[in-house]
Amino acid sequence: MTDRAKELQEAIDSANEEGFASLDQAAADELMRLWGDLHEQIRFAYNGCWSAGCEDVARRIAVLTRALGRATPWQQVQIELVETGIYQKLHDLLGIPYEQPDMQAVVEVRAEREASLAAN
Repeated sequence: MTDRAKELQEAIDSANEEGFASLDQAAADELMRLWGDLHEQIRFAYNGCWSAGCEDVARRIAVLTRALGRATPWQQVQIELVETGIYQKLHDLLGIPYEQPDMQAVVEVRAEREASLAAN
């Protein structure tokens, strides 16, 4: 067995820097990160199809959303998940209220991102 004390200590030290004041704040942060994980799973799925990885992350999002009793603000979710309606559908199916995305703002964010990529 490999001793991973150094790597584990680095992870613990890094966690100490997070500075969450409550379990609620830590859970909300983790939920936001799970949306990013779902975005990545979709991007890497064969032909963009829904994969077992997508299902697993969506399940984890559902569990944590129910536990928190509120939605992650759409502004903190990857724009593609809002554009495709995945963000909205998940909350609709859970029965968790959420702020309806401002689709004009979504279009503007998309345009800004594409302009930034074109400039680089």
